Amino acid sequence: MRGSQPRGCPALTFDAHFVSPAPVPPGTAGLQPGSGSHAGAWRSQGTPWRTGSACMKRTSSPLAGGEGTRRCAAASVVLRVFRYCCLGLCLSVISVVTAQPARPPTPVMVGEVVEQAATAAIEVVGTVEPSVATTLSTEIAGLTMRFDLREGDAVQQHKTIVAQLKATDVELTLVEAAADLTRARETLKKLKAGLRKEEIEEKRAELQERKALMTRSLKDLERMKTMHTKDIASMSQYDLAESTYLASKAQYERTQQSLRVAELGSRQEDIAAAEADGQRLQARVQRLHDDVQKTIIRSPVSGVITQRYTDVGQWLPLGGKVADIIVVNPVLVRVPVPEKDVTRLRVGDTATVVLDAQPDRTFTGRVKHIIPQADLASRTFPVKIEVANTVETTLKAGMFARVTLRPGSAQPTLFIPKDAVVRRGSGQVVFVVQEGKVRLVAIKTGRAQAGTMEVVEGRLKAGDAVVVTGNEALQDQAAVAVRETAKN
Repeated sequence: MRGSQPRGCPALTFDAHFVSPAPVPPGTAGLQPGSGSHAGAWRSQGTPWRTGSACMKRTSSPLAGGEGTRRCAAASVVLRVFRYCCLGLCLSVISVVTAQPARPPTPVMVGEVVEQAATAAIEVVGTVEPSVATTLSTEIAGLTMRFDLREGDAVQQHKTIVAQLKATDVELTLVEAAADLTRARETLKKLKAGLRKEEIEEKRAELQERKALMTRSLKDLERMKTMHTKDIASMSQYDLAESTYLASKAQYERTQQSLRVAELGSRQEDIAAAEADGQRLQARVQRLHDDVQKTIIRSPVSGVITQRYTDVGQWLPLGGKVADIIVVNPVLVRVPVPEKDVTRLRVGDTATVVLDAQPDRTFTGRVKHIIPQADLASRTFPVKIEVANTVETTLKAGMFARVTLRPGSAQPTLFIPKDAVVRRGSGQVVFVVQEGKVRLVAIKTGRAQAGTMEVVEGRLKAGDAVVVTGNEALQDQAAVAVRETAKN
């Protein structure tokens, strides 16, 4: 070992070996060797000074006399003490290590990792939604005369009257339309039945009368013609007789045609026109009747009113909002499912729902809708689960729900004994026994099943032996002794 010399000391060289003391050479008066237990010899002008385990060579130095010698002796003592302390410390450590007995293996009980065909659960969170949410609106315009219900009131489909509008004007118009329809129906009936026998006989009698008048007028015309030829009658008298005959002849022909029509009955075109007019009036009456019914606004579904939009005395236009109604039995739980899991889902798969508001109750439902349009931000697909509600309506729209989906197709899944899981920090670990030692494996568990836990993540395989008893204080690579194997 070589080191630097003490400050103010002649240049010295330290040899890392022990040399026995040498006699003091002559001619060294005034210089004394070091005192104490470290005796040695020295020699000026390059003579070595042995100090036990170090040999120092003195070179030319400006120091003279006993002061330099004493400094060199002190430095040698410090170096020697330091070396012995280090040596003693090393020996002490070695003796303690070699004297400590080896720790015996920890006795443990192990269980086996098994693989079973099971449906891999998909755990997601979602929101309870009503199965139906509708806004009730008016089908006609009118003045609100009645609105007795409030938010939170239950309504029955087609039975509960939500609101009622004024119907006086519509009812009067309906009465007028009904009268017109009655008249049109009677006209159509008459056309289809034709004239009565008595009416036909009356027309025949009228025809005979017209014929007699025409015959008399013809005779009068012939007589007047003869008289006019003999200059007995004037021309005006002749013209009057001629016009009388022509008029009576036309009346006869018209009466004859009317009798023929009466005997043939009504034309099909007239009957069809009358029927069309009756149908038009019937549709008008029906429309007005519906308008009267529309003034009474009933609930289209069985549910609960959540919002009112009108009140008594307020005018509602055509299509105006009346109230919001939701159906909460059953309800739909809407959850976002990752794209890697949505392909395993089918309509009808079972699901369990737990509410944060009531964590002690579990509800069962089935997948109702799988919407094939992903949210582009989260890459998740909306899935709706239908759940039957309770009588007291425990499931309310907007509640936060935790859902476990169970796809119908079974997949090979690893299960471990429940006691094998040890919590370390914020995670879960198990200890796998291999050749008398344990290997720590970080895992993530899923659902519990008959004393076992599903392994969702972790480097395990079927047949691995995991510690189930004595694993609380184990560390990675600790020696163990298996005393018994537990049955799963």
